[in-house]
Amino acid sequence: MKFLLTPETFVISDSHFGHKRVLEKEPLRNRLALKSGFKDFDSFGVHMWNKSVLENDFILHLGDLYFKDGWKHLVKLQGRKKLLVGNNDLKKYRLLREFEDWQICKKISLKFEGKKSVFQKLKKKWGARVFKDNLLNAIVLDIGKERVMFSHFPVMDRKKNDRYACTRDILDDLYRLCECSLNIHGHTHSKNTKNSFCLNVSGEIVGFRPIKISEALLMKP
Repeated sequence: MKFLLTPETFVISDSHFGHKRVLEKEPLRNRLALKSGFKDFDSFGVHMWNKSVLENDFILHLGDLYFKDGWKHLVKLQGRKKLLVGNNDLKKYRLLREFEDWQICKKISLKFEGKKSVFQKLKKKWGARVFKDNLLNAIVLDIGKERVMFSHFPVMDRKKNDRYACTRDILDDLYRLCECSLNIHGHTHSKNTKNSFCLNVSGEIVGFRPIKISEALLMKP
């Protein structure tokens, strides 16, 4: 199954199915679930996903998909799905191989002319480890007039003493080398960065409803 990334592709991040701790950090999840008549967030999350996404739709998930037994909710999700591995997926994404409608992105994928020189410059500065870092995942392609980087982490933004600082430094470089104009990302949940070129599609921001890339582009200030 070829995964087609177009303006009609759906996108979302940080579903965190089965993750109890995130419910404490982001109380909006349970509030919306209860308000909508659901007893738990996971059931609400599946409902919102399937309300937007049909069986033959493509959807790109930008990381932090599930925790522990949260995998059992994945079989309920409609669509043809691709996971861009996030920091909380490192030990879990292999399970998705059992599901035929999931593909995995755990590398840098550049879909434009001149990508070879970008890889060469990255390797020259950072060494061969840029190809061994399991968290250094991104997809870069041109959509309309924009060159968009899809990543779990936002670029040019982080808290002090970030544990993933090295990976994120390389992502920042990648964004600049590719001459991107937008970064569609997750990771920050209900908090947006201060960068106008960073578009946050974490569940909290999009109402836990996967949105089309064309809709995400309208979020640009």
